Amino acid sequence: MRVVWVGWTILVAAWVPVFFTACGSKANDPLLDNGEAGPGPGDDASGSSSSGGSGSSSGSGSGGIFQAGDAGVMTAPSACKAGHYQGMFTGSYSSNLIAGLPLTVSGDVELTLNQQGSSTMMCVVHGEFETCSNVFTLSNGTITGVANQNMIGDSAVGGYPYFCSMTGTLDCAKMVLVDGWIQCTYCVFDQLVEGGTQCDGANVGGHFAGPLTANYDTNTHAFVDGSWNGAEALAGNDGGSPGPDGGTIADYLAPDGGYGFLGKFGGAGAWGAALQK
Repeated sequence: MRVVWVGWTILVAAWVPVFFTACGSKANDPLLDNGEAGPGPGDDASGSSSSGGSGSSSGSGSGGIFQAGDAGVMTAPSACKAGHYQGMFTGSYSSNLIAGLPLTVSGDVELTLNQQGSSTMMCVVHGEFETCSNVFTLSNGTITGVANQNMIGDSAVGGYPYFCSMTGTLDCAKMVLVDGWIQCTYCVFDQLVEGGTQCDGANVGGHFAGPLTANYDTNTHAFVDGSWNGAEALAGNDGGSPGPDGGTIADYLAPDGGYGFLGKFGGAGAWGAALQK
């Protein structure tokens, strides 16, 4: 993601409505030679205005409607919220270290959303311009859990511990996570060490990676309808590189989550996370 800074100079009388375009361009010089405000997009050469005397105006482009603040600065509060999110991670997994037998996966999700800027800045998401107030990066994202863990009374017994890092960008205007990706490590007969990146003891374990998707509910401030799909063949891939033998990322994933057959090992499932208040 690339952040494009766009500055606007606001030097207008308090009664004159101010218009911004989403890309920050202006058709006329905002100041005349004498320092007075020049005609805006809705004014004719005589200085009369066709926009009336309201205190707010609607801007064009992806920025939507802007409201004028007390200081005359246009803002567009995002419907999404920055902060700490928690949730659950579920699914199934087939490991090449366990003869491809399907394992039940469950775990906890932790992540932080960071807003990338204000409505006076523009960001680029998937090649499209968007106000930075609507763009949030996913940071410190982790998934921790144990596959095939059994409960005996109140105690968890057995299973295969795993750890995943999560990355991605939330496009709040479209209410969708883009470029979501997980990098995971799991252990067989071992425990995770080194922040979840390695297995202890005999160091018997594996790795997988793959895409992470979700929608965003602006009413509950939560990631919903989330899904993940990870293949051992993609371990170490950053999501933007070709597969290890060429081809697309999709060539190495089992679309229906049916891993463990035809030499494909990995897993798939669901996830979600809500803002913690």
